[in-house]
Amino acid sequence: MKALCFVDMLSLKNPLLCENLKEGINISCLEDRALKTKFYKCEIASASFVLALLCKLYKPLAFEKLDEGYLSAESCFGEDEALEVLENLKNYDTLIFDEGLKKHKDYGNIQYFLNFLSKEFYLELLDSLGVKCDFSKAVLSDLKELDNYDGLVLFNAPLKDKMLHASRQFLSLVKCQNEALVELCGEDLKIETKIILDENLQGTIAFLNYENAKENFVKIRLKEL
Repeated sequence: MKALCFVDMLSLKNPLLCENLKEGINISCLEDRALKTKFYKCEIASASFVLALLCKLYKPLAFEKLDEGYLSAESCFGEDEALEVLENLKNYDTLIFDEGLKKHKDYGNIQYFLNFLSKEFYLELLDSLGVKCDFSKAVLSDLKELDNYDGLVLFNAPLKDKMLHASRQFLSLVKCQNEALVELCGEDLKIETKIILDENLQGTIAFLNYENAKENFVKIRLKEL
């Protein structure tokens, strides 16, 4: 399988699909080192803008109202990178998107852009569970502004434990020792757990497996107990 992916940590969410992916590109705010793809970084939860940029650069007249400079700046995904992705799409057979995008506030437009690219490049469209999708009835509307994720962020990750996995940078910022008991709070979220150092992680996004997540990412406050 050769694919363009919009998935946050496919190796955790679907190891089998990850293993079947032999070549491709993954566009995400998180680098998945177990994924055999070229990595392009973008802002958290900016898939709608990245997809819009790809569509605009591929068919400028069809998406005349979209401003490529604005889309690129807001998503932190360069126009040159987008053109490289479009060039590679000619050699791919699959387009994979994160199941978690179904919680995105602009999911309707995400469906439209995914459908457009899959039809233009003759790609099979799969979600990160490996389920085939048909978004041919999706309708394009005005893009919703991206949310701001400055500060500490929690990613709802399908880990095997219930501990908060964090980078050295994250631990330093919150002034916590490894294996400390902490309380983290966010929108509709309050959890007590142990924070542990994960050398595979970088930056200010920590991983936790928790239930009833309304979004893949949430801004949090944290204190040691």
